[in-house]
Amino acid sequence: MDEVDKIIIHSLKQIGCKLEADDNEVFSLNHFTPDILARSVSRCLQAIKTDAVVPKSLPESLNMAQKFTIASALAEACVSCGYRGDIGYQTFLYPNVVDTRRLFMFLIEQLPKLNDTLDSIEGGGERNEYNLLLKEVKNKVSRELKAPWVPQYCRGLANRKGEGNSSLTVDFTPHLNLHIPQFESDSQSKEFYQAPNIFQQATAADCDLVSSVLHKCAVDLYSPCLSLEGVQIKVNNKPNPIIPSLQAVEACTMKNTEDKLQVVASATTPLQNLIKNVEELQQINDSCLQELQTCNNKLSKIRQERADIVALIDIMRKDQKFHERTCVILENPNDNIVKLDGLIDKTRERRLTVENQWQSHRKPALKQIEDLQRLRQSKNLQNIQELRQTILDYETSLKEKTSTHIQLADELKRCAIGIAPRKEYTRRIYEFIGNIRKQRNDIFKILDDTRDLQKQLNSVSAQLQRQFNYTDDLLFQSAKVHSHAKQAYKLLASLHASCNEICDLVSRTGQTTKEIRDLEVQIDREHMKNVAASLEKITGDIKQFEMIIQSMQNDTVKQQI
Repeated sequence: MDEVDKIIIHSLKQIGCKLEADDNEVFSLNHFTPDILARSVSRCLQAIKTDAVVPKSLPESLNMAQKFTIASALAEACVSCGYRGDIGYQTFLYPNVVDTRRLFMFLIEQLPKLNDTLDSIEGGGERNEYNLLLKEVKNKVSRELKAPWVPQYCRGLANRKGEGNSSLTVDFTPHLNLHIPQFESDSQSKEFYQAPNIFQQATAADCDLVSSVLHKCAVDLYSPCLSLEGVQIKVNNKPNPIIPSLQAVEACTMKNTEDKLQVVASATTPLQNLIKNVEELQQINDSCLQELQTCNNKLSKIRQERADIVALIDIMRKDQKFHERTCVILENPNDNIVKLDGLIDKTRERRLTVENQWQSHRKPALKQIEDLQRLRQSKNLQNIQELRQTILDYETSLKEKTSTHIQLADELKRCAIGIAPRKEYTRRIYEFIGNIRKQRNDIFKILDDTRDLQKQLNSVSAQLQRQFNYTDDLLFQSAKVHSHAKQAYKLLASLHASCNEICDLVSRTGQTTKEIRDLEVQIDREHMKNVAASLEKITGDIKQFEMIIQSMQNDTVKQQI
């Protein structure tokens, strides 16, 4: 079983389970604690079913209720995968080597093949944490994309069902902030104003205006008798001077639609009226959109012309300033020449003063630069010396490591000679398979022999019974005449009874030996399960439960007081 355990541990490490032993020991199934067992089984289940939601580990606290729930959840997940063995919370909280080996053998057989697991890795390298993280992110994004869209006022319920949180509810109160024109009285002149469309209002609103519009439409459709009292509707009283034609078209169309509605209201159904209104409004909307497109094109051309004119004006202003200055200078040339000479002299004097100031600042700056260069050279020399020393240290360490590498390589060769290669393991596996086949053939032979013996015994017993009946009849008939025959008949009856007793005793001894062998096998299995250690753990858990119950009772008593 040691080789089977090694195969199990190697396959678990390939999945990504962290299995390490203390004191440089070889890790085996005996080192599996409940926490390591739960983490390994959850990783196997996640590898088998990527969409499954399984607890990853046991809690570190002493709360046994949580441990029981997590262990039972893992057991149910294993059963859902098809595990037919005896499994429950005790398999994870009180593990033994036999059950864990059986469980891991099933899970490793259910794992996907190597080609399926390494599709996401380029070049066929080993799986690492980065690739596993990418796979988890990919699965999570795909699940979220497949999830249905939930409205704003139902997101709290969805979060409670999906994540188990009851505090993520979102209260939805429809906010009706649409700009709809309204008139104070019928006598007022019906002047239609240009209101912004739904998309402009949705971008400018602070609330979810699309949900408000949907709510408003639902209210108007299913409850037309409801009034909109208390809803603040803002009216845009400023007419839009940009598109006067749209206002005129809207006014005409609204008047026509009102007249038509008054005439046809008695003859048509509300659904037909709505369909006609929708068709008329669609035609009006198409015409308005065409006019708007033409106006936008004209506006863009005008803006481009305006930008070109502004650029020409800027160039002309610069040229105008230059011409004005030249004209001012040419009006009085002598005076202007004298002024220019004065300005040139002043600029020379300023240049000399600036040069003197520069020289006064330059000399200390040059001295400071020289000092800094000297310091830099000295620091560079120190760094070079330190680097040389470090290089020497690295050379010595490299020599030591090369020597150790050579020694370890020699030891590895020696160990490789003693360790069996892969061919040896395959040969052993084939030997095991051959031995199993031989044992199976031997078992079949033994079963055939037992069947033959059973047949022979049945035939012999039937023959003896017939002979006994025949002799019994003969002796019974002769016993009526001869006295010696009576004594022989009695001896025959006693012989038959003793033979039956001997047969019963032989069958009982066989049954008892069989029961003894079964009990010995069961005792060996129970010894392998470490019943004493599991009983100690169970007693400790029961004591913890009693302490928790006692503390809860004390709390309830205090609250009642």
